[in-house]
Amino acid sequence: MEDLHDIDFDSDMKERTTSAGTKMQPLLSDSSFRAITCKAGNRICSSLVAENPLMETRFCDLCCSESGFCGDCCCILCSKLISLDYDGYSYIRCEATVVSSHICGHVSHLECALRAYMAGRVGGSINLDAEYLCRYCDSKMDLVPYALKLLNICTSIASYADIEKILNIGIRILRGSQKSIANELLHRIESINAKLMKGVSIQDAFKEESCVDSTANSGTSEDQNLNQKQKTLETFQYP
Repeated sequence: MEDLHDIDFDSDMKERTTSAGTKMQPLLSDSSFRAITCKAGNRICSSLVAENPLMETRFCDLCCSESGFCGDCCCILCSKLISLDYDGYSYIRCEATVVSSHICGHVSHLECALRAYMAGRVGGSINLDAEYLCRYCDSKMDLVPYALKLLNICTSIASYADIEKILNIGIRILRGSQKSIANELLHRIESINAKLMKGVSIQDAFKEESCVDSTANSGTSEDQNLNQKQKTLETFQYP
């Protein structure tokens, strides 16, 4: 059996990478060796899971070819490890399809993306509206569902400080958005945050309160889609 130290990892990965538009061949990172180590030395990297639930990702010959950088668990903006605390609230993974059935797969800390003006409401040529822009593939992702996920994550947390930290990320993602549904969710999050700052119990702060008018905007498919999202907000409540 070939010794692991005798394998040229970089050479193997480059030889197995095909041109854009062509279904990529299995990479070394997709072989049995993938279950042995993470390039960043992260023992809880998703790439080490026997049955990795993530979709197959495209091999990147830029950042992912750098020593110590793992595309599955390193932020594309700061190169540091992502955290899985509280269901991985602090990072986002680009799931845009870039080559055949392969997704981009690069991850970024939300904090890094916000600081780099690659998330939230950003004007100019970037033109983001409660969205995330992937640095690698330039794909945009709607962050409204992500902000709602943050809200749901908070319902299972007992720490006021941690809830406030997570809610603040949601507020920064949604603030300034021109989307009505984003503004409704922002109002909801800010209301909960204000209650917590006043010392209201976590359970009481998350109790359902009407924040949308479900009778408005009915008729068109776009309006119906908005109403469906509004219903999601209306039915959200602390378990």
